[in-house]
Amino acid sequence: MTIPVCCFGEVLIDFLQDPQQPANFRRFAGGAPANVAVAVAKLGGKSQFVGMLGADMFGDFLQTELEHYGVDCSATARTSAAKTALAFVALNSEGDRSFSFYRPPAADLLYTMAHLPADFWRNRGILHLCSNSLTDAAIAETSFAMVAEAKARGWLISVDANLRHNLWSEGRADLGLVHRLLKMADLIKLSDDELTYLAAGQSELALLQQLQQHATWIVVTAGSKAVTSYVAGQQLSVPVSPVKVVDTTAAGDAFVGAWLYQISQLLTQYELSALAQNLSLQQQVLNKSISAGSLTCQHFGSFTALPTRFEWEAAN
Repeated sequence: MTIPVCCFGEVLIDFLQDPQQPANFRRFAGGAPANVAVAVAKLGGKSQFVGMLGADMFGDFLQTELEHYGVDCSATARTSAAKTALAFVALNSEGDRSFSFYRPPAADLLYTMAHLPADFWRNRGILHLCSNSLTDAAIAETSFAMVAEAKARGWLISVDANLRHNLWSEGRADLGLVHRLLKMADLIKLSDDELTYLAAGQSELALLQQLQQHATWIVVTAGSKAVTSYVAGQQLSVPVSPVKVVDTTAAGDAFVGAWLYQISQLLTQYELSALAQNLSLQQQVLNKSISAGSLTCQHFGSFTALPTRFEWEAAN
């Protein structure tokens, strides 16, 4: 039976700056966990989005978009207590981003365990989330409760740090909360700058060794540089081929989506530890995940830029 990938957290509107007309911004569906859910669905996997949308026109748009791409929204709730979150994204000449968030207040921060459908935990799955669901005390409580329940029921936990410091009240991510979440994860994705921040003065290798006491597979991305994989104390470096970059907005989420999609398929044949320690499979999975990220950053937007299964297979 296919293992579903259930993505919990923020879904929002990305207003992306038009590089040709910088005063203009175009509306796109986005939010890191939502992007991952769509990435899995577009590749042909079974995905679900778990979160809260505002009872507003932006919430209507986002739910329509999620369902259009085949994401299960049965655990998505709506509220009139807060509006759907917005993010304004400025792009430089290399397609790299800077964010201005209109959050908090925002609907996605209001999700609680009570909003989960009664049959949500019926089948084993992969629960994916990132640190943006830790930025407010109430949603952090929900996040840790979700993870604890998932682990108790034999689910795998995937965490992409995805640090957005300007979402935190102090202007920087809370190291204690992020480390607490990472120590509950089986699968971890970090960028190189996130690894440096989270190491907080200790060596990055020391932090990775600490995380490997809990996590089965850790991946560190570095933009156009090689992706580094850490499994059972071993390190594997996989190069990234150069491409013409238009917009990097959802490239990391595409990588994570392809990574989790492949893992979800392979879990029908392997235990996670056996899969991760198989160097041939590990390299194959990472190459295809890199391909998904590369395809995404050659297009503008988030959901729309994520590759379809046909585009992804043609590139591999």
